[in-house]
Amino acid sequence: MSLSERLLRRLGSPHEESGSSLVEFIMLAVLVLIPVVYLILGVAAVQAAAYASLGASDQAAKMYVLGGEDVAPGTRAARSRAAAAAALGDFGISSPQTTISMSCPRGSCEEDGDLVTFTVEVRVPLPLIPDMGSWRSTLVTVSSTSTQVRAG
Repeated sequence: MSLSERLLRRLGSPHEESGSSLVEFIMLAVLVLIPVVYLILGVAAVQAAAYASLGASDQAAKMYVLGGEDVAPGTRAARSRAAAAAALGDFGISSPQTTISMSCPRGSCEEDGDLVTFTVEVRVPLPLIPDMGSWRSTLVTVSSTSTQVRAG
């Protein structure tokens, strides 16, 4: 038996691929699975922000118009903002991520029949990436508007 035949027998055939399928599977799974999981986390964060902003704007507008006649306008607005913050908190959204604004397109918000509009904007951060200093990682900004008619 020649030296080359003994080397081939000892090292195995150059075309033999035993054990490489496991390594290929693990590498492919890591390369595909990590981006898919990150995408799912991003979509879930955007969906949670959309639901939270909708619920917060709706609750804020309802709390303002159902405040009663004897409640001062400042107290009514503060109670509305607290209701919006509670609705956002239920979805794990903190107040630095949000902007809550109130407007009255026609009137002062104090007369019967006035429209009261609350807009809630939520900044959705990139999943698993923290804010660094003044830099804020933002995936998207979701907003929702709700309008109610003030009745006495």
